[in-house]
Order: sequence, then structure tokens, then C-alpha cells
Amino acid sequence: MQFFRQIVSFFCSPVSIPNPSEFTGYLSKRINHVHWLIHNQHAFLIPFLERLKDATAETLMATPLPRRHHYKKMGEFEITYKGKKEPYLVKIYNYPRLLQKIKQCFKNTRGFHEFNAAYLTAMRGIPVEVPVACGERKYFFTKESYLIVRKIRNSQSIRQYFKGNAPLKERRDILRKFGSLAQKMHKSGIQQDAFSLDNFLVYDENGAKKIIAIDFEMVSVHTRSLIEKLCLWYLAKLNREKGNFTDTERVRFLLSYMSHDIARWKTIAGDIESMTVQIQKKGAKKASRLCVRENKKFGFFKNAQFRGFYRRNYLRETLEKALYIMEETGQDDISINHLHILRLTRNSPSGFDCRSLKQLWIKANTLFALKIDVPVPVGVFERHSPNERKEGFLISEMPDNCTPLSRYPNWFSDQNIFLSLKRLAEQVSPFGTLNKQLSCQDIFALVQGNRFRCYLGNYHSFSINRLPGVANKSINVQTIRNLFQAHHASATQ
Repeated sequence: MQFFRQIVSFFCSPVSIPNPSEFTGYLSKRINHVHWLIHNQHAFLIPFLERLKDATAETLMATPLPRRHHYKKMGEFEITYKGKKEPYLVKIYNYPRLLQKIKQCFKNTRGFHEFNAAYLTAMRGIPVEVPVACGERKYFFTKESYLIVRKIRNSQSIRQYFKGNAPLKERRDILRKFGSLAQKMHKSGIQQDAFSLDNFLVYDENGAKKIIAIDFEMVSVHTRSLIEKLCLWYLAKLNREKGNFTDTERVRFLLSYMSHDIARWKTIAGDIESMTVQIQKKGAKKASRLCVRENKKFGFFKNAQFRGFYRRNYLRETLEKALYIMEETGQDDISINHLHILRLTRNSPSGFDCRSLKQLWIKANTLFALKIDVPVPVGVFERHSPNERKEGFLISEMPDNCTPLSRYPNWFSDQNIFLSLKRLAEQVSPFGTLNKQLSCQDIFALVQGNRFRCYLGNYHSFSINRLPGVANKSINVQTIRNLFQAHHASATQ
């Protein structure tokens, strides 16, 4: 009988946070069937939580935020304290499937794991935004967890920061701080699997820029420093974003990470670059399979007139509207906001005709996964009305103010554009070669301050091969030179 009571208590007890007394600076309190750990400095949240009849998404989230995971909901709310509004972010974890619920009864919830990882990281001197509160509710075969974090006003991710027009001196300072923070995390045994530009926050504090680590859902805390090979692997994952930085900025970050070890940085840089190529190739192979299947990132599209594949982070309603506008205009090539829509028929160039839509979609997503500067492949669609001629439609997205190279006057005599195209050739060389028939219509140019950034507007202007990057680079650079020479010659005639 006693054993049976213990089993029932295990599944039904609302108090499931292990060893709450170990968390210095936190109050342990049970509120409305939820066991909370609340930071002493934010104890004014207790009356707010007590007023809630139930801690649900509807009561905690004044402003819900979109998330792709079914087990997690995110939102924002504000509390007025001493005449000042305090904004907070909240995450709610709850697994819908029975097997997932049963597993959660035998391990820590994601909410507590994230709270614990952030707490331990802060205890090791790493700048983080320590969670304000963590809560768990446990009842029969169900564990639901909550995480509340203070929202920092006027903050942005490192990715957003470097997309802006920050002063050069400030960018250098941020890169040095970022490199030092990454080194400190790895030496402290902090393993962040989602090591990306999105999981570091930049904001102003007392007139100076500060960087902190955020999002500890995929963080493990070890007693020893991470081994060098693992550190290089995470740096290689970060290096996939090299298109957002100049070579000088990447060197500055790496030197800061290595405490200005001049003797080894070139060797380490070569190892990181080699690992980056491996990661990109592996990711591209995975994307080529996933893009034609139903999953979290991609989906099948079908309505009364069209069917095809699309990226799930674009609303179906937006894509339907774009397709209908394309039908009404009767044009073969239009742009709607950020979306570029191309009509594909049997008379379209080889590779861009409606008979090879699936292969076009696979190639577009493969190139995009390789982190090559190409338009974002949004969707590919086919009209399936039996009484209409067979046509396809390719929808892609380009950055603002992206213009075909052919529209720039005397572009072939602009040294900045040549250097930008040369950087594009270097970017694609580890994976393949540019088409020898490459034309200025296949390339789009984007002006970023005083710099140009070139994109491959035509997915079929590049071919993947297994040749060494050095061999591909010489071919690609020569292709760019031929492009310049051909247009320069035609302009002087």
C-alpha cells in the first residue's frame, strides 16, 4: 500500500523541481499547483502569478510569438512596478504526445534544464541574462514547465547588429568582445550546440556595448574545458556566416578568441575553414532530401489550381496571393515586395522549364544550404488544371535594393564590383564552378554602404563538383575575368 502511494505521489505531485535550495538568490514557492523558483529581485512577480487562476499560454502571454516547435510556446507580458513597466519573455514547454509525456516524468523538463544551464553558466562568470523565474506543474503523466526571462529593451542579436550600419570602430570592439566571450565559454566548459550569431545579444549598458549569451535550451555545462577539436567544430559552425563579415573582421574575431596567439592562428584558421566546408556539404545533402518531404521546414502545397513545395516560414496565404497576382498580370517575371516570381513554361531555358520543377527546387535548396549567396528559395509550384497549358512558377526572395548587374552603368569598369564578384568566386569554389556562359543577367548586386555584395540570381549558373577548391577557384576567377573582358570589349566597339 505504501509503495502504491509513492507511485501515485510520483506522478501527481505538483512539486518536481529538484533541490530548489541549491539555487542561491531564488525563492521556492508553490502557486496555484505550480512550483516556482523566483529570483529575489523579482519577487514582485509573486502577486501577479497568484492572481492567475492557471498558468497557461492565454494567461501568461499578452503577446504570443510564433514558434515552429509544437512542444514550445513563447510570448511577452509587462508588469508595472514602482510606476515603471517591466517587460518579460516567457516560454511554456508541454509535450502533446503520450510517449513524450511519459519520458518527461523520468527526467528534468526543458524549462528546468534551460534555467539550470543559465544559472550554472552565470556562476562561472559568463555574462548571461539569468532567468527571473522557473516553474513546473506535474500531474498524471504530464509535466509542464515555464521559464520567465527579463526582456532587455533596445537589444539585438549579433546577426542583426552586423546587418546594420554601426561605426567601424564599434564593430571592431564588438568582434573583440565576442571572440573573448566565446573563448571564455569554451574554457569554462560551456557547450552551446546552437552556437550561432542569433544566440548572442548586444545592447547598451552605461554608455558601452555589452554582449551576453542567451537561449540555453541546447547548452551542456561540463566540469572541464571543451577539447580543442570540439571548440574548432563550433567555430566552424559559426564560420558558415562568413558572408556577413569581411576577411579582416573574421581574423580579428579569431585572434581575440585565441588571445592573439600569432604563431598558431593561420593553422587554426585553415582547420576551421576545412571543417566549415564539411559542415556545409553535410547540411546541403540533408537539405536536398528534406526539401521534397513534409517536415518542420518544408511542406507540400496544394489548392484548387496549384501544387508544389514551399518553405514553411512563409505563409501559404502570402504565396497564394503572389501566384494569383502573377496570373492576373500575365507577365513572366514580376516582383511583389521581397518576392520574385518567375513563370516557367516548356519554352523556358533548359533547367528552368516546367518539366524539371522538382530538380530545380532540390538544386536551389542545396545551393542555399551551402551558404552560397543565392536568392532564398521560397517555393516551386505547378498549375494542375487539366484544361490549361502546363506551367510552373518559381518564387524566391532577395534582399532589399538588389538589382541585376546589367542595370549598373559601366559596371565592367568598376573595381569594387570586380572585387565583389571575385569574393563570390572564392565563396563558391570549395563546392564547384560557375557556368562558363555566366552573364550579367545571372548576377544581382546589393550596395551595403561603400561595399558591393553579389548574388547568383540564376540557380543553374553554378555546378557542384568534387574537384579541390584550389582547382575550382582558378576556373571561377577566370570566368569572372572573361565576363568583364567580354563586356568591356563590346562597350568599346
